[in-house]
Amino acid sequence: MLLTLVGTLAPSVALGWLSYQSVRDLQRQVLSEREYVAKSVATYVDSLVKTELQLLDAVSAAPGIAQENPPPAARAVLRDAYLRSRFFERVFLLNGEGQLLMAEPPSGDALSIPFKELPSVHKALGDGVPTVSDLSARTGGMRQLYLLAPMRNWQGKIIGLVGGSIVPGSERFRSLLSFVPLDPGEAVDLVDEHGVVIASTMAERMYLESDHRHFIAGLIRDQSETAGTCHGCHESGKIRSRVNEVMAFVPLSPRVPWGIDIRQPERLAFATALALRWKIFASASALTLLALLFAIGAAASITAPLSVLTKVARRITAGDLKTPIPELGSDEVGQLAVGLETMRFALTQSLDELAQAREKLELRVVERTREIEQLYRELSLRDELRHKLLRKLISAQEEERRRIARELHDETSQVVVVLALALDSAMATMPPGVSRERLAQAKALALRALDGIRSLSFDLRPSLLDDLGLFPAIEWYAEHTLKPLGVTVRCEYDETAESRLPAQLNTALFRAAQEAITNIAKHAEAETLLIQCTLEPNAITIEIEDDGRGFDPASFSAITSDGRGLGLAGIKERVELLGGSARVESAPGQGTRVVLSVPLGSEHG
Repeated sequence: MLLTLVGTLAPSVALGWLSYQSVRDLQRQVLSEREYVAKSVATYVDSLVKTELQLLDAVSAAPGIAQENPPPAARAVLRDAYLRSRFFERVFLLNGEGQLLMAEPPSGDALSIPFKELPSVHKALGDGVPTVSDLSARTGGMRQLYLLAPMRNWQGKIIGLVGGSIVPGSERFRSLLSFVPLDPGEAVDLVDEHGVVIASTMAERMYLESDHRHFIAGLIRDQSETAGTCHGCHESGKIRSRVNEVMAFVPLSPRVPWGIDIRQPERLAFATALALRWKIFASASALTLLALLFAIGAAASITAPLSVLTKVARRITAGDLKTPIPELGSDEVGQLAVGLETMRFALTQSLDELAQAREKLELRVVERTREIEQLYRELSLRDELRHKLLRKLISAQEEERRRIARELHDETSQVVVVLALALDSAMATMPPGVSRERLAQAKALALRALDGIRSLSFDLRPSLLDDLGLFPAIEWYAEHTLKPLGVTVRCEYDETAESRLPAQLNTALFRAAQEAITNIAKHAEAETLLIQCTLEPNAITIEIEDDGRGFDPASFSAITSDGRGLGLAGIKERVELLGGSARVESAPGQGTRVVLSVPLGSEHG
């Protein structure tokens, strides 16, 4: 629906935008025309004011006028200027101090004006250029303007002023703007540099201060023109009202600090443009409504069958594949419905086939599960049998070692001792000589054989393991094996800890530690060995750490044909038979750390 609406409205929006731009151009044209009219009026008024100033300049240049005390003939010159003037109410002469010397007509309220107090009089006397005064008010309410031109003597010195008074409210002055053709509601104002209306085509606007007086003063000062719209709240005296106006302002020449302001309500100035804008808005609204109705209808023709298909799809998703899809015509949606019906039928067949395959698979899984359970039971029995055999083998091995060690200690070593004593007795009865030296050598060999038998007997079954316990036996074996190789051995354990553990546990842990120490002696090239033994209520832990060359444990994970990895495998097997674990941590150049940990049951204390 959105796409249909956009596609329908896009050309209308483009046409509306062009129409709106045309309306804007029409408004700009209206503003341009207002500015042109204001410029024409300003040119006309400026020419009239300059004509009056030129008339005053002609008076100041008349023979005999430029004197401290003008002769009676000067009155005729003033009268001639008064009669030729367009809007002067009186023409007068002022001396250098601003005092009135002569006026034409000679009588009237103008003679009592204190000219010397007017700022414009001081400015004309000081600057020596023609001056247009600000709007001044006499006592009694009459407002006047003055045009002043300096009088110079033959030396060029300013000795007085020639002036003309203007009453803005008079018919003569208001006729300045009477020639302008005006539209309904349109007003032409002549404003001074303070934004005060000094002439207007609407009598009620006379002497009002413009709400844009600061803006107008800047335009007059900069000699700038402008035309635009004004929207805001304006204050006219004590009245505050909302104003929407079109305004065009054009200043007069720099010598005359006035400006022409043409104002008209916006609804009248832009009547044609506003009417056209409302027509465009009404047409656009009607077209939008029509496009919306068309889009809704077009969308409904698509969404209705799609809604049917959506419900069907939800039923299929919920597992209902029995309800057929109705025919929805021969268009694209109808073809989609045919495709979904084909899919539904194919999916129904696939689900039936899948259900049959699932039943067959479940039967095969049950059979395979039974086979795996049977294999697992057999494997568990084999593993348990292997553990029993391994325990018996280790027990038999230890028992055989104990028997051999006992025989070596009780029989063979005794025989060697008797042999040594016999050789010693024979040496005592023989005189010195070669035979006695040979007997001494035989005795030395017998004693050496005795030491070897005793060492072999201890290796087979160290008596310390039975006499002192596991930890001292490990410490003695490490010192006995590694100290001759220059390795510093440090063993840490609690000497007061309970060491009367089961013989099977003591033997297995000692053999595992013995294998680790033997590997250090053969391969580590270590300088220091640290053995930490800890006995806790629920476990016993032995840590053996050296600073040797280390190795990669992954390379010894499997036993090779040359026996590589057999020692580590033996350590793990012995500890695992006790339900414990053996962990080897090492890296090339980083030393080796072997941690043996075996849990203790309640029967071990």
